[in-house]
Amino acid sequence: MSAPLVIRAGASTDRGLRRESNEDALVVTAAMCAVADGMGGHEAGEVASALCVRTLGASPLFQLEDFRGFGLQEPEPVLDIVRYRATVERELRLDPEIPNDAIEAVRRVRSVLWQADQHIQDAVEGRAGTTVTGVWLLQVDGRMLWVVFNTGDSRTYRLVEPGTGPVGEDGTPVLEQLTVDHSEVQYLVSIGQLTAAQALVHPRRNVITRALGTGQVWEPDVRVLPARHGDRLMLCSDGLTNELSPAHMARVLTSVSHPKEAADVLLQAALRTGGRDNVTVIVADAVQPGEFAAGF
Repeated sequence: MSAPLVIRAGASTDRGLRRESNEDALVVTAAMCAVADGMGGHEAGEVASALCVRTLGASPLFQLEDFRGFGLQEPEPVLDIVRYRATVERELRLDPEIPNDAIEAVRRVRSVLWQADQHIQDAVEGRAGTTVTGVWLLQVDGRMLWVVFNTGDSRTYRLVEPGTGPVGEDGTPVLEQLTVDHSEVQYLVSIGQLTAAQALVHPRRNVITRALGTGQVWEPDVRVLPARHGDRLMLCSDGLTNELSPAHMARVLTSVSHPKEAADVLLQAALRTGGRDNVTVIVADAVQPGEFAAGF
């Protein structure tokens, strides 16, 4: 049985150098953290992202000792979503490191995100929406797990240490992107019409295909990974990833041990290289309870 773990996180957010307001929002608890990037302009985007993280932060799901006590609330999915969920659940069942009950945790995360989608629609009536990415650290059948979710193009990464996964050419740690963008350019990359380098400068690189609150497709991607002591994850809006390379972010996350200081360094680097959008970043470490004071 894995020893219990909690999140020790540090976060930073800034409106950037060219935006009049900050439409990003974030939430951090001992078991969950998330970044939301509002869209819609003026105050509407701010409302959407704030409602998203408020719904996540207030949900009993992330506070219960046993997540199975959280009642599901979600609409009947359309046929293509039924097929998608069946594929996800089949993949989880095939992974020997993931307990079968993790499927129930995934269903409950979707339920909370659907509630956020409904709250946003009620407040802004389709005039705005938000991306979101988040992680939930929980224990299922004696195993510690990360449940990673995203809708839109905000991202979650994991720092991979040498000897535990892919490494850079010089043997240094690298960032593994755990989420896949829901965007037009990512789709074009996936079907081979664009390279990753071309996607970075494509004129429609900011057009997303899924978001909460718009009345359109809200369905998140959710994946489950084993969680280990010392894991370091990074969550961010595209204001960070549009300014910094994965190699630069990996160097900061490797060299700056305190999560709050690492988040601050990353944000300042994004501002120095242009700060063309709102920038939000959370650095989340998996530690034992009481091991460190909260970094946030």
